[in-house]
Amino acid sequence: MLDEMQRIQQYKSLNPNELTTQQFIELEREIKHHKPGIISDERFDFKLWCMGYPSRQESFATFMAKKLSQREGVKILEVGGGRTGRLSRFLNEKGFKMTCIDPKLELISGNNIECIKGKFNYKEFDLSVYDYVIAQEPCDATEHVVRACVNQNVPFYMTLCGVPHRLISGKIPKDVNEWYDYLLSIANEKVKLRYIQLDPISKTPILKSNKF
Repeated sequence: MLDEMQRIQQYKSLNPNELTTQQFIELEREIKHHKPGIISDERFDFKLWCMGYPSRQESFATFMAKKLSQREGVKILEVGGGRTGRLSRFLNEKGFKMTCIDPKLELISGNNIECIKGKFNYKEFDLSVYDYVIAQEPCDATEHVVRACVNQNVPFYMTLCGVPHRLISGKIPKDVNEWYDYLLSIANEKVKLRYIQLDPISKTPILKSNKF
């Protein structure tokens, strides 16, 4: 903990992951009063920074760019891009046409990047103009992504949160295993669950359509 508290001032001055003042307050509180087995996204990225590694968004963007490198001109929708849409911005910088949707999304700049401030609803969102859908831990939008892509036959690739999130029905699964099993059951044989090493700290659960 001591090393992290010594590094936090430099991290705040550089702010490489574009945290808000409130997020920094919560990060410092988590460092001082850490609960075993629990880590926020903000502290995870801080740990990566302390170790000299890219953020989760940068690593995922690099990973996806390699998978899509031979598919120029594709249009990609990112669901749950957060306040700053960093994953969409990183992929946009690599030459991909991006659309980012999130209820908290602020205006972000870039060529061939579209911002949609709002919730993603599988019953309402038309995916016909997109070649692929991606998401990085989209929380409560996870089931919406699966249902939308399966129903509209659009390939998707997303990382999953390490804790279960609310289903469309309102229910919250008892643990991640129940949640993952439920997500797989929606699409039967059309999706796969895999674990890949995107960072040096842990393996990341990936849910992807078989077409990807």
